[in-house]
Amino acid sequence: MRAQVSESIRGLGVLPQPDAVDAIELASDPQGALGAVLAHLKALDEPPVLLSKALVESILTDRPGVAAASGPLPRASLIHPAADVEGVVQVLKDPTGESTCEGRLQDFERYFHDRLSRLRRILRTRREASGAQEISRLKARAGGVRAIGMVGDVRRPPGGGVYFDLEDETGSVRCVCGKRAPAPADLVNDEVVLVVGNLAAGGDPALFVDEVVRPDVPSTTPGRRAGEDVAAAFISDIHLGSKTFLDAQWRKFLSWLQGDYARKDELARRVKYLVISGDLVDGVGVFPNQEHALAIPDLEEQYRTLAKYLQELPDHIEVVMIPGNHDGVRPAEPQPALPLRARRAFDSQIHFLGNPCEVALDGVRVLAYHGRSFDDLVTNIQGMSYRFPLEMMEILLRKRHLAPIYGDKTPLAPEHRDWLVIDEVPDIFVTGHVHLTGARTYKSVTLVHDSAWQAQTEYQKMMNLVPDPARVPVVNLRTREVSLVQF
Repeated sequence: MRAQVSESIRGLGVLPQPDAVDAIELASDPQGALGAVLAHLKALDEPPVLLSKALVESILTDRPGVAAASGPLPRASLIHPAADVEGVVQVLKDPTGESTCEGRLQDFERYFHDRLSRLRRILRTRREASGAQEISRLKARAGGVRAIGMVGDVRRPPGGGVYFDLEDETGSVRCVCGKRAPAPADLVNDEVVLVVGNLAAGGDPALFVDEVVRPDVPSTTPGRRAGEDVAAAFISDIHLGSKTFLDAQWRKFLSWLQGDYARKDELARRVKYLVISGDLVDGVGVFPNQEHALAIPDLEEQYRTLAKYLQELPDHIEVVMIPGNHDGVRPAEPQPALPLRARRAFDSQIHFLGNPCEVALDGVRVLAYHGRSFDDLVTNIQGMSYRFPLEMMEILLRKRHLAPIYGDKTPLAPEHRDWLVIDEVPDIFVTGHVHLTGARTYKSVTLVHDSAWQAQTEYQKMMNLVPDPARVPVVNLRTREVSLVQF
């Protein structure tokens, strides 16, 4: 019933608050209550953006037979404050302390072999991969073929079509995509794909492509949900230490989480976890002449100040924190957690993890990545823009890799394991970096793009980028409903 209520109201372009859904579910006639609310919203010239519990109760008061429940909720429906629930944070994947590469040729060979083999394993679960062969075997035959490999040397000549190489451990073949079977617009170097097509006979045969298949996220994967009615708040890009840090809005956020439960709204009462996806501080020397943009010019002092701010969080909230490209760790991804000297100032309820990482929050699998590879997608995919972070997140899920392009703007360390392969399908995929806010669902995955706590910078003005700061996505881990709270 709860899912039906939420979906029906969302279908009208209105976001129902959790307590509004509770009021409909607990009415004496829930179906009649839902019908009354939908009829009221449809009759309005300008429906509200949010459906509140107060509005639901006012609607149902005028409708006989569907009165809202009065008195205390039944015990099974009581909303337990997050402070009364034991938090469960399970670290599933963390690159911290796992770096083994030395930058030798063998490291690069092992890195790309690991990427290819793991993504090939995912692709072989697709029905289209039946009969796929090693590339060296293709050249012994002509006609219909299937092969899995890594994309290289993508070319888009002015006359149309797309040409690229497909390579595996046994060899490579030139692939041709014509107008009848165009290549995906987001095809990029170094991703791993399955190619279905026809091989032309000859001394140096070409594979004429009918279809390019990505590893992608299965449509049938069920999403996990928490057993308790608790929520996770997602933030990133605090940029503490910058002159453009939004101190007043940050304090409003803390006040919202801290407030006396007697005057705290239901959503704040549910927040049990806080996930911070990188760029915790503004850093030092990250870009030329940064010293002129800093209110705190010392990196360690930036982290000490951030620690003081986070100490004001309620004790029951558990924090998962990863670095970004502005933080005091190596720039090459995967990035380790903050060094011990920076961690000492922080409280014990903080889980310091690397970028990217995966955690289970009360059983719900969360993949957290700062999002530096968006810089590569914007420059390599025609029509892609920083204005569309959720679309870029979908692209990464389709490729099952967080930074598919090697050697561009995102520095990638040639580790023996490619930590940026998305082996397991997450329930929630969260990123930051772009300073915008948004959420949507892609197949079974809830996409969350974090906002920032920094006003528009000079660089953003120059690039005509307008941030959407101090807006916090909060996900109910039991229902997977997303609320966006503005501060």
